[in-house]
Amino acid sequence: MPPKRTANGDAKKAESKSPPRIGQTGRLILELLTTSEEYTDKYAGLTALVFSEDAKASVEAEDFPVQVLVYDPKDEPALVKAMEAVDTCLLIPPARKDKAKITATLLKAAKKAKSVTNLVFLSSAGCDYAERDKQPRLREFIDLEKLAMESKSDPNTGDTGHSPCIIRELLLYTKQAQGEGKLPIPIDEDHKFSPVALGDVAQVAAHVITSVGPQGLADEVRGQMMVLTGPMLVAGPELAQAASQALGTPMEFQSITVQQAKKILASDQGEEVDDAEKEYLLEYYSLVREGKTAYVSNTAFQAIFGSRGQEMPDFFKAYQSEFKPKKRRVAH
Repeated sequence: MPPKRTANGDAKKAESKSPPRIGQTGRLILELLTTSEEYTDKYAGLTALVFSEDAKASVEAEDFPVQVLVYDPKDEPALVKAMEAVDTCLLIPPARKDKAKITATLLKAAKKAKSVTNLVFLSSAGCDYAERDKQPRLREFIDLEKLAMESKSDPNTGDTGHSPCIIRELLLYTKQAQGEGKLPIPIDEDHKFSPVALGDVAQVAAHVITSVGPQGLADEVRGQMMVLTGPMLVAGPELAQAASQALGTPMEFQSITVQQAKKILASDQGEEVDDAEKEYLLEYYSLVREGKTAYVSNTAFQAIFGSRGQEMPDFFKAYQSEFKPKKRRVAH
C-alpha cells in the first residue's frame, strides 16, 4: 500500500465536468483509488484490465468496486466496448515481451471508441538516453510514447488523446536480486542514480487520472511530460546503509558483473520475471553504469504533494518483507 499523501491546491473542477470514468488501471493504483479517502470520491467508475483469469479472480477477491476485463486481442469488440465505457485511460505497458503489440492493440481500440479524452501513459525514465542497439528494451518506450501521442493529431479519432500526460519513472529494481544480507547490483560503488518508490509513482498517477480541467485533465498536468525520480542521488553503498537503518539488520552492497546478474535473474529469484523484463533490468543498470541516470527530477511530486517523496530508509521499511535477508534452512 503506497504511503498516504495529501495533494496541495487541487485544481478547481470545471462545473460542467463530471468525475472521470477511469480504465486500464494497475493493481497498486487501483488499490489506492478504492481505499484512500483522497481519491474515492474523485471518479465515477473504474475498469481494470488483466491478462489472465487468475488475475481477474485475484482482483475480484479483493472486492474492489471495479469492473474487471481479461485482455483478449482477438476480441476487438470487447476491447472497444470497454474503452467506450471510460473517458480516462491509464496505459501501463505490461512487463512482457509483447508489450508494444498490446499497447498498440489497446490504443487502436481507444481510437475506435472515440471516447477516451484523457490518455495517461506510464513510461520509463532514461528511455530517451537509451541507444537502440545497446538498450532496445528501454528505447522501446520512446516508440510506445509516440504511439500514445499519435491520436492527439489524428482528426479521425475524435477527441481520443486530446488531453494527454506522460509519466516517466525511475524505479529501484532489487527485489529480484535479493541475497543473504546483500544488495547485489550490476553497478560499481561510485555509480549513482535516484530511484523513486513505487508508492510515490502510484500517488502521482492517481492524482493525474482523477484531476479535472476544462479540456479533460487538470491544466497543471495536461500535456505534461513528468519525470519522476527519488529525492536524492544514491550509490550502492548508500542504498545498503539505508536498508540497514530501516531493516535493523546489516545489509551490504555487492557490486556484481552483468554475467552474475544474469545468473541471479535466471535462478529462482527471477522465476516470476518475464525474459523481456530481465533484459530491461540489465539495460536499466547499464544506463546507471554509463552515468545517464545521475540526476534528480522530482519537481512534479513536490509541486503536487509539497514534499520530496519517500526517502530511502522509508522505502526499505515499506517493502521490508522483500528485502530482509532470507535465512537458509538447516536440514535435521
